[in-house]
Amino acid sequence: MIRFATINIQGDTYLDSVVPFLSNFKPDVVCFQEIVETSVPFFEKKLGMKGYFVPVTIHYAKPFDASSPVGTIGVGLFSSLPVTDVCKDYYVGGEGDIPRLVSGKLNSSVWHAILRGTIHKNNEKYVVATTHFTWTHDGSTSDKQREDLVNLLKITEKNNELILCGDFNAPRGQEIFGKLSEKYKDNIPLEYTSSLDTELHRIGKIKQLMVDGLFTTPHYKVTEAKLSEGVSDHKAVTAIISKVK
Repeated sequence: MIRFATINIQGDTYLDSVVPFLSNFKPDVVCFQEIVETSVPFFEKKLGMKGYFVPVTIHYAKPFDASSPVGTIGVGLFSSLPVTDVCKDYYVGGEGDIPRLVSGKLNSSVWHAILRGTIHKNNEKYVVATTHFTWTHDGSTSDKQREDLVNLLKITEKNNELILCGDFNAPRGQEIFGKLSEKYKDNIPLEYTSSLDTELHRIGKIKQLMVDGLFTTPHYKVTEAKLSEGVSDHKAVTAIISKVK
């Protein structure tokens, strides 16, 4: 089994809370969304892990603070265990220069990618993938999301077994999350109605949206799945994942 975590960390805004949380949980594998590329060596040192990164846009290191440095933002996968077969597949963009985020044109100035790798522990393999999916301003379903989901699934279906996590920007109970749940098992306990941190997310007190996911194929058993507040603007997702014999 592996100890697993995934968090949308909103650039480098919450490093002072993310690091202590992970140091206490002691994951074997952690996935990040909205990680700044320059934070990769920082997390490698602090967590004692090897990190992998795929860029999706260029923006401020603190996303809503124009006074912060500009950084390359993307998704990351870190592990203290051996990792092989690392793949970085874009389902939106991926050619030419990394786009710079433009206010009001979020989906046309952000690429979307799946970062995945095979984690090795005790002669068992865990195929882990993470992504930050296409956004809509009110959590509704868009035609762009429908199109991008088709392309995302073309990539994930290449793996017979998979642990798929990330910020899907699509609430549980609506179309996109539902289609993912039809394809893979949704392991977030139903007691959780939102993955937005009530205090730290700018709309957390206004909207309850369960947009962060932990999906698996039948090859994996997920236990102790939990969402924790006070870590980032999205709640941290943690779990114990084992192979089904």
